[in-house]
Amino acid sequence: MKKLLSAAVLALVTVITGCTSVESTQKFNRMGLGAAGEKAVCVTHVEIPGYYIFGLPIVTGSPKGDGEWSMFRYNQTTTNVVYLLTREAKERKASRVINVQVTKTEIPTLIPFVSKYSLQASGVGIAN
Repeated sequence: MKKLLSAAVLALVTVITGCTSVESTQKFNRMGLGAAGEKAVCVTHVEIPGYYIFGLPIVTGSPKGDGEWSMFRYNQTTTNVVYLLTREAKERKASRVINVQVTKTEIPTLIPFVSKYSLQASGVGIAN
């Protein structure tokens, strides 16, 4: 019974921590973030995490959006994080995104042969 409970808790934690995260802010303390004549409307950050065993995906965030996840799919691509970044900026009424940065990081785990990677993108949405 204890082993079954432990496995269920581990599976739940893995799924919860494997969700896509999309966050935006529109508060800038009256500071300009764009060039002259441009108005910044949001700063957005997207993260697609993923757990892999021997390089094969187990649980990854989904390109469908915030809080979504999928199993056994390789969703950690630049295309997916930039798509989510630009989609969120467009929803915030931005006409373009500047200062886009994409980063992939490996995060150590305590489980042998299991790796966690985080693919992140951020940028500033601009309205002309």
